[in-house]
Amino acid sequence: MKKTLVVLLVLLLVPVLFVTAADKKKITFWYPAGDITATSLPFRDGSTPWAKFEADNNAQVEVVAIDYDTMQQKLFTALAGGKAPDIGMIDFSWMGGFIKDGALVPIPAADAKAWMSSVSPETVAISDWGGGKMYGYSTWGVDAYALTWNKTMFKDAGLDPDVAPRYWVDFRAASRKTAVTDSTGKITRVGYAMRHTGQPHGIVDKWHWLLVGAGMQLNSDQFALTGGTAKINTPDTREGLQMAHDMIWVDKSSSLDFPDPRQALLSNLASMQISELVSIQLRQPKEAPDLVWGFAPPPAMRPGSSPKVQVAAWNYSVFSQSKVKDLALKAVAWINNKDNDYDQAKKYDSTPRYKANWAREPFASAPNTKAFLDLLKYGTTYPRSLALNGILDAVGSAVPKILHNEATVADALAQAEQQANDAIKALQ
Repeated sequence: MKKTLVVLLVLLLVPVLFVTAADKKKITFWYPAGDITATSLPFRDGSTPWAKFEADNNAQVEVVAIDYDTMQQKLFTALAGGKAPDIGMIDFSWMGGFIKDGALVPIPAADAKAWMSSVSPETVAISDWGGGKMYGYSTWGVDAYALTWNKTMFKDAGLDPDVAPRYWVDFRAASRKTAVTDSTGKITRVGYAMRHTGQPHGIVDKWHWLLVGAGMQLNSDQFALTGGTAKINTPDTREGLQMAHDMIWVDKSSSLDFPDPRQALLSNLASMQISELVSIQLRQPKEAPDLVWGFAPPPAMRPGSSPKVQVAAWNYSVFSQSKVKDLALKAVAWINNKDNDYDQAKKYDSTPRYKANWAREPFASAPNTKAFLDLLKYGTTYPRSLALNGILDAVGSAVPKILHNEATVADALAQAEQQANDAIKALQ
Protein backbone atom coordinates (compact mmCIF):
# COMPACT_ATOMS: atom_id res chain seq x y z
CA MET A 1 0.00 0.00 0.00
CA LYS A 2 2.79 2.40 0.98
CA LYS A 3 4.66 1.57 -2.22
CA THR A 4 1.53 2.32 -4.25
CA LEU A 5 1.12 5.70 -2.55
CA VAL A 6 4.76 6.63 -3.25
CA VAL A 7 4.38 5.72 -6.91
CA LEU A 8 1.19 7.78 -7.15
CA LEU A 9 2.91 10.75 -5.50
CA VAL A 10 5.83 10.62 -7.94
CA LEU A 11 3.46 10.38 -10.88
CA LEU A 12 1.58 13.43 -9.63
CA LEU A 13 4.81 15.44 -9.14
CA VAL A 14 6.35 14.67 -12.56
CA PRO A 15 3.86 16.78 -14.56
CA VAL A 16 4.31 19.63 -12.06
CA LEU A 17 8.08 19.55 -12.55
CA PHE A 18 7.72 19.63 -16.32
CA VAL A 19 5.15 22.45 -16.18
CA THR A 20 7.42 24.48 -13.86
CA ALA A 21 10.38 24.14 -16.24
CA ALA A 22 8.23 24.97 -19.26
CA ASP A 23 6.74 28.01 -17.51
CA LYS A 24 10.13 29.61 -16.93
CA LYS A 25 10.51 32.77 -18.95
CA LYS A 26 13.75 32.86 -20.89
CA ILE A 27 15.96 35.95 -21.13
CA THR A 28 18.90 36.04 -23.52
CA PHE A 29 21.90 38.10 -22.38
CA TRP A 30 24.93 38.92 -24.54
CA TYR A 31 28.19 40.13 -23.08
CA PRO A 32 31.71 40.78 -24.53
CA ALA A 33 33.94 37.71 -24.39
CA GLY A 34 37.54 37.73 -23.22
CA ASP A 35 39.25 40.30 -21.01
CA ILE A 36 38.21 43.42 -22.96
CA THR A 37 36.44 44.57 -19.79
CA ALA A 38 36.92 43.41 -16.22
CA THR A 39 33.24 44.03 -15.53
CA SER A 40 32.33 40.89 -17.48
CA LEU A 41 34.20 38.72 -14.95
CA PRO A 42 31.04 37.53 -13.14
CA PHE A 43 29.91 35.88 -16.37
CA ARG A 44 33.21 34.17 -17.21
CA ASP A 45 34.77 33.09 -13.92
CA GLY A 46 32.32 30.36 -12.96
CA SER A 47 30.08 32.60 -10.87
CA THR A 48 26.29 32.53 -11.15
CA PRO A 49 25.34 36.21 -10.86
CA TRP A 50 21.80 35.73 -12.20
CA ALA A 51 20.91 32.78 -9.93
CA LYS A 52 18.90 34.66 -7.30
CA PHE A 53 17.00 36.64 -9.91
CA GLU A 54 16.18 33.43 -11.76
CA ALA A 55 14.92 31.75 -8.58
CA ASP A 56 12.86 34.73 -7.44
CA ASN A 57 11.27 35.31 -10.85
CA ASN A 58 10.93 31.79 -12.25
CA ALA A 59 13.20 32.85 -15.09
CA GLN A 60 16.16 31.48 -16.98
CA VAL A 61 18.92 33.80 -18.19
CA GLU A 62 20.88 32.42 -21.13
CA VAL A 63 24.34 33.98 -20.96
CA VAL A 64 26.11 34.26 -24.33
CA ALA A 65 29.71 35.44 -24.83
CA ILE A 66 30.31 37.43 -28.05
CA ASP A 67 33.73 38.40 -29.43
CA TYR A 68 34.30 42.12 -28.73
CA ASP A 69 35.70 42.99 -32.14
CA THR A 70 32.57 41.72 -33.90
CA MET A 71 29.96 42.21 -31.18
CA GLN A 72 28.63 45.57 -32.36
CA GLN A 73 28.15 44.32 -35.92
CA LYS A 74 26.58 41.08 -34.67
CA LEU A 75 24.08 43.10 -32.67
CA PHE A 76 23.16 45.18 -35.72
CA THR A 77 22.83 42.00 -37.77
CA ALA A 78 20.67 40.38 -35.09
CA LEU A 79 18.47 43.47 -34.98
CA ALA A 80 18.08 43.43 -38.77
CA GLY A 81 16.95 39.82 -38.58
CA GLY A 82 14.62 40.38 -35.64
CA LYS A 83 16.78 38.19 -33.39
CA ALA A 84 18.36 40.62 -30.96
CA PRO A 85 19.03 39.43 -27.42
CA ASP A 86 16.74 40.66 -24.67
CA ILE A 87 19.63 42.28 -22.79
CA GLY A 88 23.02 43.37 -24.04
CA MET A 89 26.12 44.52 -22.20
CA ILE A 90 26.88 47.42 -24.53
CA ASP A 91 29.94 49.62 -24.89
CA PHE A 92 29.06 53.25 -24.12
CA SER A 93 30.45 54.31 -27.51
CA TRP A 94 27.91 52.08 -29.30
CA MET A 95 24.86 53.44 -27.54
CA GLY A 96 24.18 56.37 -29.86
CA GLY A 97 23.88 54.14 -32.91
CA PHE A 98 21.39 51.85 -31.20
CA ILE A 99 19.38 54.75 -29.78
CA LYS A 100 19.26 56.33 -33.24
CA ASP A 101 17.66 53.17 -34.60
CA GLY A 102 15.18 52.94 -31.73
CA ALA A 103 16.80 49.65 -30.72
CA LEU A 104 16.96 50.28 -26.96
CA VAL A 105 14.16 50.51 -24.39
CA PRO A 106 14.37 53.67 -22.24
CA ILE A 107 14.74 53.00 -18.53
CA PRO A 108 11.45 53.94 -16.80
CA ALA A 109 11.57 57.58 -15.65
CA ALA A 110 11.06 56.76 -11.96
CA ASP A 111 13.88 54.19 -12.03
CA ALA A 112 16.19 56.59 -13.86
CA LYS A 113 15.52 59.34 -11.34
CA ALA A 114 16.19 57.01 -8.42
CA TRP A 115 19.46 55.83 -10.03
CA MET A 116 20.71 59.35 -10.77
CA SER A 117 20.08 60.46 -7.20
CA SER A 118 21.88 57.45 -5.71
CA VAL A 119 25.06 57.06 -7.77
CA SER A 120 28.31 59.03 -7.89
CA PRO A 121 28.80 62.02 -10.24
CA GLU A 122 30.88 60.18 -12.85
CA THR A 123 28.21 57.49 -13.10
CA VAL A 124 25.54 60.16 -13.58
CA ALA A 125 27.67 61.69 -16.35
CA ILE A 126 27.84 58.34 -18.15
CA SER A 127 24.18 57.48 -17.62
CA ASP A 128 22.44 60.72 -18.60
CA TRP A 129 21.41 61.03 -22.25
CA GLY A 130 19.88 64.45 -21.68
CA GLY A 131 17.20 65.56 -19.26
CA GLY A 132 17.80 62.55 -17.04
CA LYS A 133 16.85 60.04 -19.73
CA MET A 134 18.61 56.68 -19.56
CA TYR A 135 18.95 53.74 -21.95
CA GLY A 136 20.91 51.45 -19.68
CA TYR A 137 22.65 51.02 -16.34
CA SER A 138 26.41 51.55 -16.40
CA THR A 139 28.48 48.79 -14.84
CA TRP A 140 30.49 48.87 -11.63
CA GLY A 141 34.21 49.40 -12.17
CA VAL A 142 33.91 52.58 -14.21
CA ASP A 143 36.46 52.74 -17.01
CA ALA A 144 38.77 55.59 -16.08
CA TYR A 145 41.68 55.66 -18.53
CA ALA A 146 44.89 56.26 -16.61
CA LEU A 147 48.62 56.17 -17.22
CA THR A 148 50.06 53.10 -15.48
CA TRP A 149 53.81 52.64 -15.18
CA ASN A 150 56.37 50.14 -13.94
CA LYS A 151 58.15 51.80 -11.02
CA THR A 152 61.10 49.41 -11.14
CA MET A 153 61.81 50.24 -14.78
CA PHE A 154 61.59 53.96 -14.01
CA LYS A 155 64.07 53.62 -11.17
CA ASP A 156 66.48 51.57 -13.27
CA ALA A 157 66.37 54.28 -15.95
CA GLY A 158 67.23 57.01 -13.46
CA LEU A 159 63.70 58.39 -13.23
CA ASP A 160 61.79 59.05 -10.04
CA PRO A 161 59.74 55.86 -9.66
CA ASP A 162 56.96 57.64 -7.79
CA VAL A 163 56.39 60.47 -10.26
CA ALA A 164 54.50 60.00 -13.52
CA PRO A 165 55.28 62.09 -16.62
CA ARG A 166 53.12 65.18 -16.35
CA TYR A 167 53.31 66.62 -19.86
CA TRP A 168 53.83 65.28 -23.37
CA VAL A 169 57.51 66.26 -23.44
CA ASP A 170 58.16 64.41 -20.15
CA PHE A 171 56.17 61.42 -21.38
CA ARG A 172 58.15 61.15 -24.60
CA ALA A 173 61.45 61.49 -22.72
CA ALA A 174 60.45 58.78 -20.23
CA SER A 175 59.51 56.47 -23.08
CA ARG A 176 62.95 56.94 -24.65
CA LYS A 177 64.77 56.37 -21.36
CA THR A 178 62.92 53.18 -20.44
CA ALA A 179 62.90 51.49 -23.85
CA VAL A 180 65.41 48.67 -24.32
CA THR A 181 67.05 47.35 -27.49
CA ASP A 182 69.30 44.36 -28.06
CA SER A 183 72.75 44.31 -29.69
CA THR A 184 71.17 44.29 -33.15
CA GLY A 185 69.10 47.36 -32.41
CA LYS A 186 65.86 45.41 -32.14
CA ILE A 187 63.52 46.79 -29.50
CA THR A 188 62.88 44.23 -26.77
CA ARG A 189 60.96 46.46 -24.39
CA VAL A 190 58.97 49.53 -25.26
CA GLY A 191 58.83 52.67 -23.20
CA TYR A 192 55.19 53.17 -24.13
CA ALA A 193 52.93 50.37 -25.36
CA MET A 194 50.35 51.80 -27.73
CA ARG A 195 47.10 50.55 -29.24
CA HIS A 196 47.57 50.64 -33.00
CA THR A 197 45.13 48.11 -34.41
CA GLY A 198 41.67 46.71 -33.74
CA GLN A 199 38.12 47.97 -33.39
CA PRO A 200 38.03 51.72 -34.24
CA HIS A 201 36.11 52.66 -31.09
CA GLY A 202 38.71 50.88 -28.98
CA ILE A 203 41.44 52.82 -30.78
CA VAL A 204 39.81 56.14 -29.86
CA ASP A 205 39.33 54.98 -26.26
CA LYS A 206 43.07 54.37 -25.90
CA TRP A 207 44.06 57.65 -27.59
CA HIS A 208 41.34 59.83 -26.09
CA TRP A 209 43.86 61.34 -23.64
CA LEU A 210 45.93 62.72 -26.50
CA LEU A 211 43.17 63.55 -28.98
CA VAL A 212 40.80 65.35 -26.62
CA GLY A 213 43.73 66.63 -24.60
CA ALA A 214 44.89 68.38 -27.77
CA GLY A 215 41.50 70.02 -28.22
CA MET A 216 39.86 67.60 -30.67
CA GLN A 217 36.07 67.92 -30.51
CA LEU A 218 34.23 64.81 -31.57
CA ASN A 219 31.17 67.02 -31.52
CA SER A 220 31.06 70.71 -30.63
CA ASP A 221 27.81 70.18 -28.69
CA GLN A 222 28.34 67.58 -25.97
CA PHE A 223 24.64 66.84 -25.38
CA ALA A 224 23.13 67.39 -28.82
CA LEU A 225 21.67 64.16 -30.20
CA THR A 226 21.79 65.66 -33.68
CA GLY A 227 23.73 68.54 -35.20
CA GLY A 228 26.98 70.02 -34.05
CA THR A 229 30.38 69.93 -35.73
CA ALA A 230 33.34 67.58 -35.48
CA LYS A 231 36.66 69.43 -35.16
CA ILE A 232 39.23 66.72 -35.80
CA ASN A 233 42.05 68.20 -37.86
CA THR A 234 43.42 70.79 -35.44
CA PRO A 235 47.07 71.94 -35.17
CA ASP A 236 47.55 70.54 -31.66
CA THR A 237 46.00 67.20 -32.61
CA ARG A 238 48.36 66.98 -35.57
CA GLU A 239 51.28 67.73 -33.26
CA GLY A 240 50.21 65.03 -30.81
CA LEU A 241 49.75 62.30 -33.39
CA GLN A 242 53.02 63.24 -35.06
CA MET A 243 54.66 62.72 -31.67
CA ALA A 244 53.02 59.30 -31.38
CA HIS A 245 54.21 58.39 -34.88
CA ASP A 246 57.74 59.55 -34.13
CA MET A 247 57.91 57.54 -30.90
CA ILE A 248 57.74 54.48 -33.16
CA TRP A 249 59.73 55.54 -36.19
CA VAL A 250 62.21 58.14 -34.86
CA ASP A 251 62.72 57.52 -31.15
CA LYS A 252 62.31 53.73 -31.43
CA SER A 253 60.72 53.80 -27.98
CA SER A 254 57.50 52.12 -29.09
CA SER A 255 56.69 49.43 -31.60
CA LEU A 256 53.93 47.90 -33.70
CA ASP A 257 55.16 44.39 -32.87
CA PHE A 258 54.07 44.21 -29.25
CA PRO A 259 50.86 42.79 -27.71
CA ASP A 260 47.88 44.64 -26.30
CA PRO A 261 49.21 47.52 -24.14
CA ARG A 262 47.80 46.08 -20.91
CA GLN A 263 49.37 42.71 -21.62
CA ALA A 264 52.67 44.39 -22.47
CA LEU A 265 52.79 46.14 -19.09
CA LEU A 266 51.84 42.99 -17.18
CA SER A 267 54.42 40.96 -19.12
CA ASN A 268 57.30 43.38 -18.41
CA LEU A 269 57.43 44.30 -22.09
CA ALA A 270 56.56 47.95 -21.51
CA SER A 271 57.25 50.55 -18.85
CA MET A 272 54.07 52.56 -19.55
CA GLN A 273 50.64 52.15 -21.04
CA ILE A 274 47.31 54.00 -20.95
CA SER A 275 44.03 52.12 -20.63
CA GLU A 276 41.21 51.27 -18.24
CA LEU A 277 42.65 51.37 -14.72
CA VAL A 278 40.22 48.75 -13.47
CA SER A 279 41.66 46.20 -15.90
CA ILE A 280 45.19 46.52 -14.49
CA GLN A 281 43.90 46.54 -10.92
CA LEU A 282 42.11 43.24 -11.43
CA ARG A 283 44.67 41.45 -13.59
CA GLN A 284 47.94 42.46 -11.92
CA PRO A 285 47.66 40.39 -8.70
CA LYS A 286 47.21 37.16 -10.69
CA GLU A 287 49.23 37.82 -13.84
CA ALA A 288 52.09 39.95 -12.49
CA PRO A 289 52.19 39.61 -8.68
CA ASP A 290 55.72 41.05 -8.48
CA LEU A 291 54.95 44.15 -10.55
CA VAL A 292 55.46 47.40 -8.65
CA TRP A 293 53.33 49.95 -10.43
CA GLY A 294 51.57 53.27 -10.09
CA PHE A 295 48.78 55.15 -11.79
CA ALA A 296 48.13 58.80 -12.54
CA PRO A 297 46.22 60.96 -15.02
CA PRO A 298 47.59 60.70 -18.57
CA PRO A 299 50.04 63.44 -19.51
CA ALA A 300 48.65 66.86 -20.39
CA MET A 301 49.73 68.57 -23.59
CA ARG A 302 51.88 71.31 -22.04
CA PRO A 303 52.16 73.44 -18.89
CA GLY A 304 48.92 75.34 -18.40
CA SER A 305 46.78 72.56 -19.88
CA SER A 306 44.89 69.86 -17.98
CA PRO A 307 44.99 66.10 -18.48
CA LYS A 308 41.94 64.39 -19.95
CA VAL A 309 40.70 61.14 -18.42
CA GLN A 310 38.32 59.17 -20.58
CA VAL A 311 35.46 58.00 -18.36
CA ALA A 312 33.17 55.36 -19.79
CA ALA A 313 31.41 52.15 -18.89
CA TRP A 314 29.66 49.20 -20.38
CA ASN A 315 25.89 49.34 -20.02
CA TYR A 316 23.18 46.81 -19.30
CA SER A 317 20.52 47.71 -21.86
CA VAL A 318 17.24 46.12 -22.96
CA PHE A 319 16.58 45.76 -26.68
CA SER A 320 13.26 46.92 -28.12
CA GLN A 321 12.77 43.59 -29.90
CA SER A 322 12.57 41.74 -26.59
CA LYS A 323 9.33 39.82 -26.09
CA VAL A 324 9.83 39.98 -22.33
CA LYS A 325 10.63 43.68 -21.93
CA ASP A 326 9.15 44.08 -18.46
CA LEU A 327 11.07 41.09 -17.11
CA ALA A 328 14.27 42.22 -18.88
CA LEU A 329 13.94 45.72 -17.39
CA LYS A 330 13.42 44.14 -13.99
CA ALA A 331 16.54 42.02 -14.54
CA VAL A 332 18.84 44.93 -15.42
CA ALA A 333 17.51 46.95 -12.49
CA TRP A 334 18.10 44.01 -10.15
CA ILE A 335 21.66 43.20 -11.19
CA ASN A 336 22.53 46.88 -10.80
CA ASN A 337 20.90 47.41 -7.40
CA LYS A 338 22.86 48.73 -4.43
CA ASP A 339 23.50 45.35 -2.83
CA ASN A 340 24.80 43.74 -6.03
CA ASP A 341 26.90 46.83 -6.73
CA TYR A 342 28.60 46.47 -3.34
CA ASP A 343 29.04 42.70 -3.53
CA GLN A 344 30.54 42.66 -7.03
CA ALA A 345 32.78 45.70 -6.58
CA LYS A 346 34.10 44.20 -3.35
CA LYS A 347 34.53 40.70 -4.78
CA TYR A 348 36.49 41.95 -7.78
CA ASP A 349 38.47 44.61 -5.89
CA SER A 350 36.99 47.32 -8.07
CA THR A 351 34.93 50.49 -7.66
CA PRO A 352 31.22 50.83 -6.84
CA ARG A 353 28.69 53.25 -8.31
CA TYR A 354 26.40 54.03 -5.38
CA LYS A 355 27.44 56.90 -3.12
CA ALA A 356 26.38 54.84 -0.11
CA ASN A 357 28.75 52.05 -1.15
CA TRP A 358 31.69 54.42 -1.57
CA ALA A 359 31.18 55.29 2.11
CA ARG A 360 31.38 51.63 3.18
CA GLU A 361 34.47 49.53 3.78
CA PRO A 362 36.64 48.43 2.11
CA PHE A 363 36.14 51.33 -0.29
CA ALA A 364 36.07 54.19 2.24
CA SER A 365 39.63 53.62 3.46
CA ALA A 366 41.18 51.71 0.56
CA PRO A 367 44.71 53.02 -0.19
CA ASN A 368 43.89 53.94 -3.79
CA THR A 369 40.44 55.47 -3.21
CA LYS A 370 41.65 59.06 -2.91
CA ALA A 371 43.97 58.71 -5.92
CA PHE A 372 41.15 57.22 -7.97
CA LEU A 373 38.70 59.97 -7.02
CA ASP A 374 41.38 62.55 -7.86
CA LEU A 375 41.71 60.89 -11.26
CA LEU A 376 37.98 61.31 -11.86
CA LYS A 377 38.28 65.07 -11.41
CA TYR A 378 39.72 65.17 -14.94
CA GLY A 379 37.02 62.90 -16.35
CA THR A 380 35.34 63.54 -19.68
CA THR A 381 32.77 61.48 -21.56
CA TYR A 382 31.93 61.01 -25.21
CA PRO A 383 29.33 63.33 -26.72
CA ARG A 384 25.76 62.00 -26.85
CA SER A 385 25.53 62.44 -30.62
CA LEU A 386 23.49 59.81 -32.42
CA ALA A 387 26.23 60.00 -35.07
CA LEU A 388 28.88 58.88 -32.56
CA ASN A 389 29.35 55.52 -34.30
CA GLY A 390 30.31 57.26 -37.54
CA ILE A 391 32.48 59.82 -35.76
CA LEU A 392 34.44 57.19 -33.84
CA ASP A 393 34.77 54.97 -36.91
CA ALA A 394 36.32 57.91 -38.76
CA VAL A 395 38.79 58.89 -36.05
CA GLY A 396 39.56 55.31 -35.02
CA SER A 397 40.44 54.42 -38.62
CA ALA A 398 42.70 57.46 -39.04
CA VAL A 399 45.00 56.78 -36.08
CA PRO A 400 46.30 53.37 -37.29
CA LYS A 401 46.95 54.83 -40.77
CA ILE A 402 49.22 57.40 -39.15
CA LEU A 403 51.01 54.95 -36.87
CA HIS A 404 51.52 52.41 -39.68
CA ASN A 405 52.83 55.04 -42.13
CA GLU A 406 49.87 54.54 -44.44
CA ALA A 407 48.97 58.24 -44.50
CA THR A 408 50.39 61.52 -43.29
CA VAL A 409 48.96 63.01 -40.13
CA ALA A 410 47.39 65.90 -42.03
CA ASP A 411 45.80 63.71 -44.72
CA ALA A 412 44.46 61.13 -42.27
CA LEU A 413 42.89 63.75 -40.01
CA ALA A 414 41.45 65.75 -42.91
CA GLN A 415 39.71 62.63 -44.19
CA ALA A 416 38.49 61.75 -40.68
CA GLU A 417 37.06 65.20 -40.15
CA GLN A 418 35.17 65.04 -43.44
CA GLN A 419 33.80 61.58 -42.67
CA ALA A 420 32.80 62.55 -39.12
CA ASN A 421 30.92 65.63 -40.29
CA ASP A 422 29.26 63.65 -43.06
CA ALA A 423 27.99 61.26 -40.37
CA ILE A 424 26.59 64.17 -38.37
CA LYS A 425 24.94 65.79 -41.40
CA ALA A 426 23.32 62.50 -42.42
CA LEU A 427 21.18 62.68 -39.26
CA GLN A 428 20.12 66.31 -39.56
